[in-house]
Amino acid sequence: MLKQTLTLTDLTLFGVASIMGSGGFNLIGNGVRSGGSWWPMAAALAATLIMGSAWTYASAFARFKTNTSESDILRTALGVDAENIGAIAILAYSVASIVVILVICSQLLLPTGTWTMQTGLTICILAAMTLAALLGIDVDKAIISPVTWGLIGTLLVACGFGLAHGPASTLPTPTSRSFVHSLWMFFFVLIGFDALMKFVEEAKDSADIPTAFYLSNGISTLLTFGVAAAVASWIRLTPQNENIAIESLFALFVGSWVRTPLTWIIIAFLLLTTFIVFLATSRYLFGLGKQGGALAPFAATEDNVPWVSILSVFGAGAGVALINNVEILVMITDFGFSVIGGLVAAAACVTDWRDGLMGSALVDGGVAAGFVAMLLTGLVPA
Repeated sequence: MLKQTLTLTDLTLFGVASIMGSGGFNLIGNGVRSGGSWWPMAAALAATLIMGSAWTYASAFARFKTNTSESDILRTALGVDAENIGAIAILAYSVASIVVILVICSQLLLPTGTWTMQTGLTICILAAMTLAALLGIDVDKAIISPVTWGLIGTLLVACGFGLAHGPASTLPTPTSRSFVHSLWMFFFVLIGFDALMKFVEEAKDSADIPTAFYLSNGISTLLTFGVAAAVASWIRLTPQNENIAIESLFALFVGSWVRTPLTWIIIAFLLLTTFIVFLATSRYLFGLGKQGGALAPFAATEDNVPWVSILSVFGAGAGVALINNVEILVMITDFGFSVIGGLVAAAACVTDWRDGLMGSALVDGGVAAGFVAMLLTGLVPA
């Protein structure tokens, strides 16, 4: 058994950190530069699809109320094969999203380091997270919640710079490919709410999970648009500074001295996000183990801690860390979430249709079509 200790506030903070920490500090500038004057449309499309996905996840959760609800609805609506494909996609997406942030941190800390040095540092950070996860959810919450408030505060300050009505930067008119790139960048920034479902057995009230979906997505969307608007107003983006746009924004208003401490703060936020996804992935494995069969060992606990699942996530992450390539890991993350998001939406559509809920089925079908469209945009020629 796991300990029920997470409130709605805790869950919302977990969600915002999981979403904004993953790309909110290093990819928003990339999305703005790629989209040019069309970046608001790219961000709006990504946010709409993510919020629609929250609707379909809430539909799945309402029926099963487990931390494997997406797998459960796939099995009942589309069959065992769909469930297995979904489980693979979830694990691939989750582990890749963990490792990509750690690789980014390792490359920030060791920019001229060899593959061995960077990979070794990535695995060491992963090991430290494993030890923290083994301490239990009360300790983890004590780490996550205050740091998340700091993350939100930092992004709110960045948003506030945009209210100063700075001179609009000269942004390039995007090509179809640059708009697609902008769409995928904002999509990557905003994914992550699904991690909340994995904490259902540690929530004080399971009804808080869907509410936290919408709250964390709403807060993250507002922060993303606010930061993007501030960056577009004040920073002349180039290939050299697009990934450090927030540092450039703070340096402009506060002074260049802020760059170094802010870099360390951002690394802390990136690690926080990774830790939440690490915890969520271990809870998903725990949930699969509770279903019995060959995966039953994953359900082992000690002092309310799913230690077998935690160590398994560490092992999988250490193996994926050998890739040590941000672009490949981002591609795996985006593709994996698009697959599972589309499958869950399709399963929710089928289930609602069978239950006679035609309005919900149409919304679910639209979300599924949106994920298919996202995958097809990857075929747009450069």
